[in-house]
Order: sequence, then C-alpha cells, then structure tokens
Amino acid sequence: MSKEKIDGKLLRKMFEYGAKNLELHKQQVDELNVFPVPDGDTGTNMSMTITNAVGDLGQLEKDQIYSVAKTISSGALIGARGNSGVILSQLFRGLAAGMKEESAVTKEVLAKSLLEASNTAYKAVMKPTEGTILTVAREMAEFANDNLEAYEDKPIEEFFEGIVEAGNKALQSTPEMLPVLKEANVVDSGGQGLMFIMEGAFKALTDKELASPIELKIGSRDRFVDDSHMRPEDITFGYCTEFLIRDAQDADEDALREYLNTIGDSTLVIKDDDIIKVHVHTDHPGKAFERGLEIGPLSSMKVDNMREMLGDVEEAEIVDEGPPKRYGFVAVSPGNGITEIFENLGITKVIQGGQTMNPSTHDFLEEIKLINAEHIFLFPNNGNIILAADQAKSISEKDIHVIPSKTIPQCIAAMIAFNPDDGFDDNTERMDAALQDIISADVTYAVRNTKINGKKIKKGNIIGISQGEILAQGKHVDPVVEDLIGELSHDESSFVSLYYGNDVTEKDADHLLKKLEEKFDDYDFEVAYGGQPLYYYIISIE
Repeated sequence: MSKEKIDGKLLRKMFEYGAKNLELHKQQVDELNVFPVPDGDTGTNMSMTITNAVGDLGQLEKDQIYSVAKTISSGALIGARGNSGVILSQLFRGLAAGMKEESAVTKEVLAKSLLEASNTAYKAVMKPTEGTILTVAREMAEFANDNLEAYEDKPIEEFFEGIVEAGNKALQSTPEMLPVLKEANVVDSGGQGLMFIMEGAFKALTDKELASPIELKIGSRDRFVDDSHMRPEDITFGYCTEFLIRDAQDADEDALREYLNTIGDSTLVIKDDDIIKVHVHTDHPGKAFERGLEIGPLSSMKVDNMREMLGDVEEAEIVDEGPPKRYGFVAVSPGNGITEIFENLGITKVIQGGQTMNPSTHDFLEEIKLINAEHIFLFPNNGNIILAADQAKSISEKDIHVIPSKTIPQCIAAMIAFNPDDGFDDNTERMDAALQDIISADVTYAVRNTKINGKKIKKGNIIGISQGEILAQGKHVDPVVEDLIGELSHDESSFVSLYYGNDVTEKDADHLLKKLEEKFDDYDFEVAYGGQPLYYYIISIE
C-alpha cells in the first residue's frame, strides 16, 4: 500500500535498515580506498557511527519523528569515527533539525530536512571538496527540492526512489570531479557508504527485506567478557582486545586460538556460522587485528588498557583533585612503543588507535574528562581523526585546542616545541608551526593492484608514502626505506628518526640503521620501537 507520509515507527525502521545495509556492505566501502594501503576504513567508520546511533533508539519510550531523528543525531555525534563518520553525524544533525516540531515526514518535510542536512555537513568541513559524500548529499537534497511539484500527487515511496536515483547518479559522477578517484577507478567511498544507508532506508519504506538475513546487533556495546573482577596484579598482558570477524565460515578457529595464545592470554574464540567473536588480553592489539583481517572483515573492534582501567583510575582521580594544572595533553597512538615515547614527552592521556582503528568523538571526551587542566591540547595524529577531535572540542565545556597533527612525527615535534613556562598563545603558535617543520613518511605494503599519480602499483609490493604520494616501491622493505629517504632528503635536513612496527624485529631495524648510516653519511639516524601495526616504519626527517 502506498504511503503519503512517514511516521516515527517507520522512520526508526528506515534508520535501522540503513545501518544494517551498510553493515552488510562495509567491506566493499573499505576497499574503495584510493591508496592501496591496508587501512581502508571508511565503511567500518561509517557503520560503527550509525550503529552507535541506532543502538540508542532502544532508550525511546515512543517513536516520535523528532525524538527518533534527534536520538540518531546525538548518538552519531558522540560515536562518530573518522572524517566520514563525523560528516555522517553532521548530516544526521541537519536532518533532525529539519524534522523538529514535525509530527510526520511528508515529501515537503523530507525535502526540507535533506537540504538542512546537506547545509549542516558543508558548514562542518573547513574546506569542502566536491566529488565526495558532501556532493552526493547535496545533489539528493537539490533533487528533492527541485522536484516537489512533479511528485505532488505521487506516493512518498516514488519520491524517495527518485532521491536515491539522484544520489547514485551523483556517486557515479564523483570520479569526474576528483581525478584521483578516476585514476584509481573507484567512486568516493563516503558517498558509497551514504548510498548504502539510503538504499537500506528505501527497502524499509517499501516493505522489502535486505539481501542477507543476519541481524544487526543494535545497542550491544557491552564487552564480550566481563574483566571487572580482575586485580592489577593479575594482569600479564595489558590490553583487552575484542572484535568480530565476519565472512569467516571457512576459518579454522582452533588455529586462530593457538596463534592468539602466543601473543596473550584470557583468549576466547567463539565461531557462530560465518562470525567469529574474539577476546584476548595482549600487549599487541595490532597483531590480533592483523591476524583477524587475514580471515575476514572486522567489526565491533575494542581495545582497553586494563592497567589504566583497574589500577590507575583511582590514582588519576586523586591527582586531578584540587587546583588544575596549567596544561594537559591527549594523543592518539598506534603502538606501545609510540605510547611510551609520548608519555616520556609529557602526554597526559593516550588513546590507542590510528589506521583501521580510528578513535571516536566519545573516546576523546572520555580522556578529556580525566584531565584537570586549564588548557588541553588534542593530537589526532591522523588526517582521518582530526574531525572527531574537533567535534570533541565543540562538545566539551573545557578549554580545548586541537593541534591538527596528521602523523606521529608531527606530534613528537610539537611536544618538543612545547615550553611549560610559556603562555597558551605562544605554545599554540609554536606547536602549530612545528607541524610544518617536519617531514613525515610511512612504509607499508599494497593491498591491491592500482594506478595512482601515474605509477602502477602491484599487490604485495612495499611502498613508501609521504604527504599523500607514493614515492618509492619495491619487493623488499629496506631498499624502499633507502629510496624513500633519498627522495625526501634536502640540504636543510640532517636528522632522521625511524619507528619500527610489529612486523619488524629489533635486529632487522639495527641492520637497516647500519646501511642507512653508510649510505647517508651526512645524516644522524635514530631508530626506536614504535609497535604500530600494518606500517613497517614511520619516518621523521628534520
């Protein structure tokens, strides 16, 4: 039966189906990453953002239009992960604003709300780029508002279908707007994620089922295993690591369990059809995630520092009582070695995360709560985490300043530039400037064949990246590092730091150091353990 409007109950179902449809297709969205590196996470970030929001719908006593939309907006705002998740949360924020004081969603309300959603998202991005999720959202809003009269006598299902078609048309045009998408032969990943949400919502509106019968776990954000009974002295491995592996019907759970026991304890591996639930205490969460990724796509990823949770929280609360400190710092770290370096530099709180594991706005807010300081600096240390940090700043009532660090070396340089005896403005200016005085680079591997910036990249090749460009590639790590440093060296640089990851041994790193010192005798080199997953080396040149 055709519908003239959408009530609160149906709107809730549309959000749930949108979240479920994206969950089913998030790996496809992840694989649209322009760079062939093992950190495509747009689909995962968007899925976790909307799933977090849909989970909050369980708190509603009545499904009223604005209460449903506002709950989705609030949940997404707090749970937003990655730039795509933050933009999605802003779309929901505008959508809710358009539905305020409405008792039902008519075609007119839908058109108004989509326009408000697009405008809100554009305003949230400092430099909006066409050919992205923003374009897809805008063109759907423009279609809805330009074609209201044409659909005046038609049911809302036909109107919504036209909006979805306009969105898909915009999505297919994104490679023409961004040459980098065209060269890589992909559409914009954020736009694709948005369209999976819209297509799921359309199926709810038209009483159709999704392709897969799996259930989306709505509102289940509790830990798989309750570790609250543990005492600090019982902890051998510091990080409680949990995740789900999907599409794992052919996986050998016994082999996975045996491997996890080599890197930790308290291991739990439960296979249910095509899903494996994993819980392990380890000092190397990245290794657990990497092994899981070899089996299938991951979801519901969670890492907690148990020593901090069980042993340090009480102490932190005592320290934070009384007069506030002048400065506090929160930084995102991808590995244990980097975390130790940060703590030695004076970082107050560290959030474990980075590539493939972008912290949410909520993660920043939780750490900010624990800091009693007049001024708090946030270091995202990843371009895909900056908007989440900015969103935490806008929500928190404390005096927050985001240092827009995109790399670990930038954060280290900024902290070295910091002087505790200087004022806030001087320190902010000096730390912001320090980001520009450092050259950052990474060495990882290609996850697929592709062509980018005129270079043909083969799957499995080692690649060296700096400032969004692949500068070196080859079959072995050490020669790629040498070529990368050669490409980045200049007359004013004299010091190179290398932070080696989980897949590099100390012996291998020392061997590389000797070769670099022989080849680049004008440079001073330093090698330190970083412990980051996926990236063999993080490199800093200054």
